[in-house]
Amino acid sequence: MLLSKGGSIESAYQISKLCKSFSKKQFIVTVPRHAKSAATLIALGADEIHMGPLGQLGPIDPQLGGLPALGVAQALETIATLSEKHPGSADMFARYLRMALTVEQIGYCDRISESAVQYAERLLSTKQKLKEKIPIIAKELVHEYKDHGFVIDLAEAQAHLGSDWVKSETPEIDFAESIYNLFDLVNLFLNVYQSKRLLVIGNLVTGALIFKNQRL
Repeated sequence: MLLSKGGSIESAYQISKLCKSFSKKQFIVTVPRHAKSAATLIALGADEIHMGPLGQLGPIDPQLGGLPALGVAQALETIATLSEKHPGSADMFARYLRMALTVEQIGYCDRISESAVQYAERLLSTKQKLKEKIPIIAKELVHEYKDHGFVIDLAEAQAHLGSDWVKSETPEIDFAESIYNLFDLVNLFLNVYQSKRLLVIGNLVTGALIFKNQRL
């Protein structure tokens, strides 16, 4: 079961590869709710993706200091356009950029976005039925969508990846839904009575962690 708002693109690629290599038969991902950005990248390495009616994937959206790398590039284009329209403000925009970003960070934004495309292509390369579409799918998942939280629902995921790979109404997703509902109930209890929350990475024996909620 995969439930995440995202994370490191590099780590997600490695996790997906490891899950595939450790799988005895098939690497199956179930998505009862959200599996965004880096979590979507993990799912691309699976043999099957099972999604519920509320399940959603998302754009692969690499971050730089909490900001989307592609958003930084688009912001630069906007500033360049504004500077062209308002030449008198060019110095002000230049000073702002020097305070906000370094040259190295600007270059990194471009490289990390292209790296995300390459990681997606590598994970998709095992899908023979998608062979001709792999470069297109990878680029669309990184560049097509404009928001980190954009909902790629079951129908759209199947349109991109095919209904043979992205499945619904299966015993696997039914089981994942029951587990999700149990975790949701436990988290509700922990949050209301102890101001804590449950996080599980791996299995319940070695991967269950309980955190105290941080109050802002």
